[in-house]
Amino acid sequence: MRLTYLKLIATVFFWGSNFAAGKIAIQSFGPYSTAFLRFTVGATLLMLMLYKQEGKIPKLSPTQWKWAAVAGILGVVLYNLSFFMGIQYMPTVRASLIIAFAPITITLGSAIFFGEKVTFLKWTGILISIAGAMVVIVRGDFGNLLEQGTWGIGEWFIMGAVLSWTAYTLTGKLALRTMPALTLSAFSAFIGCILLFIPAMQHQLFERMATASWQAYASVVYMGAAATALGFIWYYEAVRLIGVTKSAIIGNLTPVFAVLIAVSFLGEKLTIPTLLGGALVLLGILLTSRK
Repeated sequence: MRLTYLKLIATVFFWGSNFAAGKIAIQSFGPYSTAFLRFTVGATLLMLMLYKQEGKIPKLSPTQWKWAAVAGILGVVLYNLSFFMGIQYMPTVRASLIIAFAPITITLGSAIFFGEKVTFLKWTGILISIAGAMVVIVRGDFGNLLEQGTWGIGEWFIMGAVLSWTAYTLTGKLALRTMPALTLSAFSAFIGCILLFIPAMQHQLFERMATASWQAYASVVYMGAAATALGFIWYYEAVRLIGVTKSAIIGNLTPVFAVLIAVSFLGEKLTIPTLLGGALVLLGILLTSRK
């Protein structure tokens, strides 16, 4: 079980770095081509991993194809287009703040549709972890939220990403009853990649590829290999083994990792609000994980 938690935390680290990698990629590719190229890499690696594990590409039943298509539309197409469009129009700090509210929507959906019991202790952990995420993002000064102005098109896109991820997580719980995590991840990424090709072509995919920087290509490969190939498998495994709510609450480490990446690679200082916020997130995870 500890290995499951470690894999999930690593996945969240990959997702935390997605904000920086995505910013670099969309400068050259734009949101549509970035999403397509990311899942071209991710789907290819997932299919290779599936072939190595099974010795062949398994044939899916009609029910399995249905769930793979649903996961591909929700978790690949809608989420990624919303995410990349959102960070194109708004600062990544504000985007991280909105993404941090995903555990609330996931927990509510799990309680409504699956009857998952949300105890007072779990709600306390959820609220503490979200408070910690907010402290990290606003750097201890909640007045920063007011300085960003009102909600615009970027905020709405990121909120769409939150809702897409919520639906993806909840339907994934059902889909995993019909097929293994690797099979679902590989086929949903493959279906999503095909669907993303059309809007990417309509927004000058090949023209953008011809003029893109090496940093943009490196960012796409990183997102496809780490956040997609490994991330999809490990996240689905966590949903199956430790449940939707616990998996979602650990997702609140995303802004913490984002700040740590900025400290390590961009030379930003590690402040007291960052340490305090990280401690609150970890405390929330501990409370939520307790039986």
